[in-house]
Amino acid sequence: MRKIIKAPQDCSKKELLLFKQLVLEGGEVQSQGLLGRIKLAHRLIFIELNGECVSVGALKCPNKNYKNKIFQKSGVPDREGDYQYELGYLYTSPKSRGNGVGSFLMQSVCKALNGSSCFATTREDNGVMHHLFEKYSFSRLGSAYRSGQGDYYLGLFVSK
Repeated sequence: MRKIIKAPQDCSKKELLLFKQLVLEGGEVQSQGLLGRIKLAHRLIFIELNGECVSVGALKCPNKNYKNKIFQKSGVPDREGDYQYELGYLYTSPKSRGNGVGSFLMQSVCKALNGSSCFATTREDNGVMHHLFEKYSFSRLGSAYRSGQGDYYLGLFVSK
C-alpha cells in the first residue's frame, strides 16, 4: 500500500476528480458544491493498492458556524474551540475492505495531523469506524444526535 498526502492546491485536476468520485461512491455527502469543499481542505489523503486508488480521506478546515452546530448538537458546545480540523470524506472501496486499508488510512491521517487536534462524526451504527477511531486514539465526546441528512444518529469523536 502507498499513501499520498497533499494539499488540494498541489493536486492535479485528475486527482481532485478521483477524490470526488470516491467520496460520492460512499453516499454520505451532497454532490452539489463538493469539489469546491474538497479544495478547501487542509490535506487530502489517497491510499493506493496495487497502483489503484482505493481509499481517501481529508483533513477539512471547518468553518466556525459548522463546528458550533456539531458541538452544540452533541451537547458539548464549550469544546468546539479545542479542535482545529475535521476528519472527513473517509471512504474505502468495498473490494478493498477487510485488507487493512482502513487501518492504513487512519495511520496516514495521524501522520497528516502532525500533532494537531481534530474531530469527526460517524453514524452510530458504523462499527468499523468506531473500531478504527478507538484503535487510533480517538474518543467519543458528548451524545449522539439525529442527522439532518437522514433518519439516523451521528456520534462525535475527537483526537488531540
